[in-house]
Amino acid sequence: MDNFSKTVFPDGKGLGFQTRKKSQGGKWNNYDSRMPKNVVFLGIERIVPHSERSQSRSYSKSFKNVALKGWEDKVKDAVGYVLGKKYDSYLHLEHARYSLPVVTVGELTYSGFNMGAGENALFEIFSTIYSCNGNTILVLDEIELGLHAKAQRLFMTKLKELCKETGTQVICTTHSKEIFQCLPDEARYFIESVGGKTKVTPGISPDFAFSKLGAKDTTELDLFVEDEVARVLIQAFLPSALRSRVKIIVIGSATAIAKQLAALHIRGEDRPTLAIFDGDQRALKKDNLNHARKMAENPSKDFDQWFSDRTAYLPGDTWPEAWIVQKCVEVPKLVEVALGLEEDRVSEVLEYGLQAGKHNEFFEISAHIGLEKNHTLQHLCHIIKLAFQEEITPLKERIESFLN
Repeated sequence: MDNFSKTVFPDGKGLGFQTRKKSQGGKWNNYDSRMPKNVVFLGIERIVPHSERSQSRSYSKSFKNVALKGWEDKVKDAVGYVLGKKYDSYLHLEHARYSLPVVTVGELTYSGFNMGAGENALFEIFSTIYSCNGNTILVLDEIELGLHAKAQRLFMTKLKELCKETGTQVICTTHSKEIFQCLPDEARYFIESVGGKTKVTPGISPDFAFSKLGAKDTTELDLFVEDEVARVLIQAFLPSALRSRVKIIVIGSATAIAKQLAALHIRGEDRPTLAIFDGDQRALKKDNLNHARKMAENPSKDFDQWFSDRTAYLPGDTWPEAWIVQKCVEVPKLVEVALGLEEDRVSEVLEYGLQAGKHNEFFEISAHIGLEKNHTLQHLCHIIKLAFQEEITPLKERIESFLN
């Protein structure tokens, strides 16, 4: 598919997409109509100190000053933001296709020969982005290398700013949860080998991705849920004795949950797992089963029962945000106390939430009461626990039965 054509965007400007496919051993489709872009690859050698690079040692006396490019201050400010340092100046020396960063901090001037791995890598990454003059695909292997956790978060913040400023697209690999958490859902892809085949899972949550990577876990039961609202609701009504024994993993969508159950079936894993779909998925139970069966490729004869035994639903017949707010409308006194609201504002504020649209309920309520969205969600989920035990008991007992 390719809608980024001259007939759609005659001046070459606009938001379009291109999809490239090829069969094994074949050629990419419509290769001649691909968007012209510079492609730069930076591998793990970027963190190797110049003092340990054979070419840098060989050319140590050959590096020369070059004319300033105009973006040096932007680069030093970007690196300074990530590392929490104040650079007074930055320039890079060049010889052939090699470069060497030189910085001044106060009265100290030093080059890449004396930089730490992370510092040197940041100067190389940011200078590469600016030197390409935009319209570039930057491919980074193990993007987090050389950076501690806080620096990784700051790096991702600055990198996204620079990519938006310069029109740069970054494709990277990572084994860092800090990096993964900084990416939007649509930018996350988990690649694994299942049954000798490569499986790509788009939109995977950080928790689930890193549980698959073997992060240490002492819990007895995995609970798959669609989103953060479901996670907070379940945490609110489970007693601590049960809560400490389960791991709630945000998967991302009903389709993604069905896909992950299929993957468990393919691998034959016996890790206790219960997939909890949103309440509005009850009406789509057959669709989710069919999707899981399709992803399982060659499901066993008892797959339908296997799938049913490992699925449950949140209370209600709508998405959880709407259900929580609708139930809270029934107990205005509890809402008044929990949110610190005036009595005559409770109904009005909850109605604002219900009118906000799907998944926007808590953002809207929070905007009207001066609380963070997560705090509002936690308070209202606590009300559900106090006032609606009858609705939540079936799911709580289902979880308990798995543990027992």
